[in-house]
Amino acid sequence: MKKRIKVDSGILSLVILFTGFLYQFPHIYPSSRLWDNILDWLGLIIVLKGTYIRMAARGVKKAHSRQGEGLVKKGLYSAVRNPMYLGSFMIGMGFVLIVWPFWIFPAFAWLFYLRFIRQISREEKWLKKNFGAEYEAYCRTVPQLFPRWDKLWTMKASTLFPWEKTWSTKEVRGLITWPLLAVVLETLQEWRVFGTTHFLHTVMIFSAAVATFFIAMWIRYQEK
Repeated sequence: MKKRIKVDSGILSLVILFTGFLYQFPHIYPSSRLWDNILDWLGLIIVLKGTYIRMAARGVKKAHSRQGEGLVKKGLYSAVRNPMYLGSFMIGMGFVLIVWPFWIFPAFAWLFYLRFIRQISREEKWLKKNFGAEYEAYCRTVPQLFPRWDKLWTMKASTLFPWEKTWSTKEVRGLITWPLLAVVLETLQEWRVFGTTHFLHTVMIFSAAVATFFIAMWIRYQEK
């Protein structure tokens, strides 16, 4: 049976440790608080988007597994073959913008690729073995990891993120735990880079990001 895809705790621990290491060199970070605030706001929106992608993908997979169906090709799986990995990548990318110098992003992307490419390949071999021609046809029309964004924008949010399924799994906890982790790491970063930190200001920036994300999603859900 195909293993469930979890946010890898080992790579997460490594990223946090590396973040602490980078904090020892404050001069490599942008010195502008305005630029830092913009990256924080954008980064958390990306983190929330990645979390929501994982919520929707897990929910659709759970529903279809419970119904005993075969290859899952609905919801986000109609746009990308590995939405769980896409969600994890976006969560990591968001944290890079929040707590790493943004120009180190290629290092994160390479680290992510090395960590997961073999696992993705093994899982796709398992799917090909079990679903044969059906899976091969699916692979010819649906990208492996990064969907075509023009296709995403033409699909309804209710199709990609069915409401009840999206909010039906433990992945929803990420909407709380990731922002809290971001606040902690950003507070430490400001203390190291700027010498002072403004906790309430940081909370306000991230609260604005949360509001922006959910308003944007609400607008998408209203589209006919």
